[in-house]
Amino acid sequence: MAQAYPDLYKDFEVHPLVFSRAFDKFDGHKRHAEGYDVAVRVCRPGAMSGSKASRVFRLVLPATFSDFGVAKRSASQYGADIIDGKIEGATVQDL
Repeated sequence: MAQAYPDLYKDFEVHPLVFSRAFDKFDGHKRHAEGYDVAVRVCRPGAMSGSKASRVFRLVLPATFSDFGVAKRSASQYGADIIDGKIEGATVQDL
């Protein structure tokens, strides 16, 4: 069954953000580097993007996700891990 976004997790909205990796040269990368990078926006319900009740976290990985669906699910899980306090240096306690 399809999941509607944003997902609500422990009184926070989790917005997965998936975007194609950008390259500045047509042939300046290897084929295995193609794919998707992810970030997640965690906020209080109804908060506007860019407000003090909203924060964006980027998941920095050396490789990309080759599948859009996997990337989207990974972004959602990353948001849940941030809310649970599992990611060092990333917090939403002050939102």
